[in-house]
Parts: sequence; structure tokens; C-alpha cells
Amino acid sequence: MGSSYSTTSEDVNSVQNGGSASDEEHSTYYPRSSADAVECFNLLRQKLPSELVLEILEFAEYWVLSAVYREHSMDYTEDDCRDRIPYLTSQPIQGERFPVQEIRIHIWSHDQGWSSYREDHGSFRNSWTWFDLGIERPPGRDDISKNENLRLATNVHAKRETTYHRITYQRDQKLHWMQNLQAGDRISIIPRARFPGWRNTVKKASIEIYTTPVL
Repeated sequence: MGSSYSTTSEDVNSVQNGGSASDEEHSTYYPRSSADAVECFNLLRQKLPSELVLEILEFAEYWVLSAVYREHSMDYTEDDCRDRIPYLTSQPIQGERFPVQEIRIHIWSHDQGWSSYREDHGSFRNSWTWFDLGIERPPGRDDISKNENLRLATNVHAKRETTYHRITYQRDQKLHWMQNLQAGDRISIIPRARFPGWRNTVKKASIEIYTTPVL
């Protein structure tokens, strides 16, 4: 599954009624545009020095949130995955040159529910359905995905019940590809399956991108 990011996989029964994030996250307000952040900055600046206001907003993670969500059950076999067609793609990243502070990806999925390798059932060993992170950039920009571990999550081997995968990338992890994301780039969730008989079933997914507002 990889060790350069935070990722968890849970039985879907514990989060079956959830959307793109937990109830606690839904109750947190994030600005939807830089204009929201500027308004907050101007209000605080009436009482505090500008430099302190900027520090407060950064400490509070008062970032611009761009979120996309899709709920549509899709099955992917090896043949379906040859063209690496995304299940879900983000909106273009907002902000200045390198604005991304955090990325949260949520996926609900499972494989075909059977295999001949009973010793691997219920584990991630020899599981041949998974998800990659896609990075789409405007023409003329360098490929920042080379030599990077872009596997998002792996389905539990031979488990027919839907599993919830939560993946979080943070800027302080110093991942090369994340630190080099720019305004206008997009990221996507790409379902993968390999070998005959293996099928990746995606129920729903979401992408949340948190960026530093332009102040």
C-alpha cells in the first residue's frame, strides 16, 4: 500500500451512510474561493497586524477547499483499464504557483469476491485490483509523476463487500509530485485491474484539495 502517505481501509458498514468525509469534517468551514479568505483576512486585520493575521490563518489551516464527488457503480476488468480512464477527476487546482497543502481521497470499492488463492483471502497480498493517482497537466508542463509511487489503495483480496479507503497526502511529507503541483493541474482516481477474472468495482469516490488562498 505504500508508506509515504496516510491511508486506511475499513469495512464499509462503519461508514455506510457517509459522504465524502466524516461528520466532523462536514461541520468544518473552508473558504470556497480566495475571495472568502480575503474577506476573513480583512476582518481580522481591523484588530491585528497583517503579519499576525497571516500566521493565524495558516495555523488554522484556513485553506480553500475544492471538492468533487461521484456515486456511480462501475466495474473495471483488465481490458477496461488499458487506457487508464479515470473514475473521477478534480477541478483545476486554484492558487499561486505551488499552492497545494493537503489532498484527501475517499474510495468505496471491492474486487470480484473470489480467487483461487485462499491463503490470501482477506488480506492485501496478491490483490490485483487497485487504484492509481493520475496527474493531468496543461500542455508544456513537465511530467512530475516519473519514478513516483502513485498507488492510492488496493482492494482486499477476494472480498465481495465494499471497503472504504481513505488516503491523505500532506505538504510536509515532502512528496516531489505534490510539492510541484501548480494552479491549473488536476488529479484523478484511476481504477486498475490485472489478469483474467479480476474485476475492480467502484461504488463512489471523492477528491478534496486544500490550497493556500491568494492573499
